[in-house]
Amino acid sequence: MRIAGFVKTTLQDWEGKNACMILLGGCNFRCPYCNRPDLLDETGKGMELPPILKYIKENKDFLEAVVISGGEPTIHSDLYKLLNDLKKLKVKIKLDTNGYAPEIIDDLIGAKLVDKVCINIMAPFDNALYSKAAGVDVDAEVIRKSLKILDGSGTPYEIRTVAVPGIITHESFGKLLSGVDGSKSMIIQQFDPKVTLDPKMNIVPYPKPALVKMAETAKGYIERVRIRGFDTI
Repeated sequence: MRIAGFVKTTLQDWEGKNACMILLGGCNFRCPYCNRPDLLDETGKGMELPPILKYIKENKDFLEAVVISGGEPTIHSDLYKLLNDLKKLKVKIKLDTNGYAPEIIDDLIGAKLVDKVCINIMAPFDNALYSKAAGVDVDAEVIRKSLKILDGSGTPYEIRTVAVPGIITHESFGKLLSGVDGSKSMIIQQFDPKVTLDPKMNIVPYPKPALVKMAETAKGYIERVRIRGFDTI
């Protein structure tokens, strides 16, 4: 497992908590709009874990939580050990995931190793549309299974969708929402074209009114909706 980065303080990745964030290298998707292609590689030199654990332990007076992100954390067999090490420090843990490992998500929840999950829902639950968004062949039912696990777990979770023009349209967003109806929290993330895995994705993001309209539509399906990249709604 390669620790590709460590953010000492973040106030936006877990609303209401002062958190730090560990970024794990390696991902099973190749989203063309990915703005962190540097995190896709599982190999290479990474950061050492002991100094990170030391920092967390020494700063627990203001650090409440740790966000585990990537890349895709669930591809790593030693994720369990990392989460156990963090739990020993008595901090809350949030997992960011693409949802393509429902059994692992279920195991982590059952073992009480995560306190919150953010699942990236990239497209409607249609294999062709989801595969286009993920950059690899995807069985969308696998991700739907992860959502069902989260729904029944009692563990707080939120949905995150990046509003990428050409991938998320008004029509496809409506179909996406019908597949997550009843979820409690959603973040609509503004697409950032400055760095993308596919150079052809250097396209103009949606303007703020378009994202506001998406958020208003989403509120008919989801209890709480926020826009990230613009003002919170």
